[in-house]
Amino acid sequence: MQIYRTPRQGGRFLSVMDTGPADAPAWFYCHGIPGSKKEVLMATARNKTESVRLIAIDRPGYGGSTQMKSYRFADHTDDVQAVAEQLQINKFSLLGFSGGGVFAMATATALKERVNRVVLVGTPAVPIQNSPYKHAGKLTAETWHAALTAPQDLITQLADITGDSALLAAALMDSLSDQERQFLQASQLRKAFQKNLVAATQQGGLIAADSIVRDIQLMAREWPFSVGDLGVPIEIFHGENDALVHLEHGQALASFISGSVLTALPNSGHYDTLIKAYQRSI
Repeated sequence: MQIYRTPRQGGRFLSVMDTGPADAPAWFYCHGIPGSKKEVLMATARNKTESVRLIAIDRPGYGGSTQMKSYRFADHTDDVQAVAEQLQINKFSLLGFSGGGVFAMATATALKERVNRVVLVGTPAVPIQNSPYKHAGKLTAETWHAALTAPQDLITQLADITGDSALLAAALMDSLSDQERQFLQASQLRKAFQKNLVAATQQGGLIAADSIVRDIQLMAREWPFSVGDLGVPIEIFHGENDALVHLEHGQALASFISGSVLTALPNSGHYDTLIKAYQRSI
């Protein structure tokens, strides 16, 4: 495993985690909201990683990547492309978890000639749902709505929680099903969950909150790209018992994306579906 900084225009830097053999098939991992490159530790907690090269980039404001308030999908695509070129990777696949799945779709749309496959796990489909808030947990729905209607108020409220990764972890845990909470009590998974949130908020509560709201707005507003027919294989995994982002979102994506394949995992929630999807498909 290697962690390094990649310089970008404007004096900012990206923090990148590169795992697996250099000659293995390359996958770029798009983390959730909130999240960080260390979310990969959850995905791979119960899986072997020798067969793939998994590359995770902290989006601006998370982990070690410089904050960028004006960050857009096009910037994310440029960042992925810059890292791919730095690592001399021509073709790659994309794995997007939760809100990171929308960033994966945007990148696949822009770089389709370089993308082999896309796997989406627990990804919200807010702008293509008739009742997106109805099909989400209370914390999730309220946060989505506030990001669109009162973003500055939400940043102020979130900063109290994101200023302490333990408080953020507790809030997320409280929103999960009893079954998923129990699943995440395994020592290796609990540590990976905590490490991800510590990294996600390491730049301080205000920067973390601002980055979360920025990303939710991108995810929840009308997407400035079309994924109806990407021309690459798309697999969608969603837990039937996902208490944060309900199965209806995965079903909406599958209906929207031509040729995509939806796998609904019974007795599975949000984070545990990431682990199972990685095991099945990567």
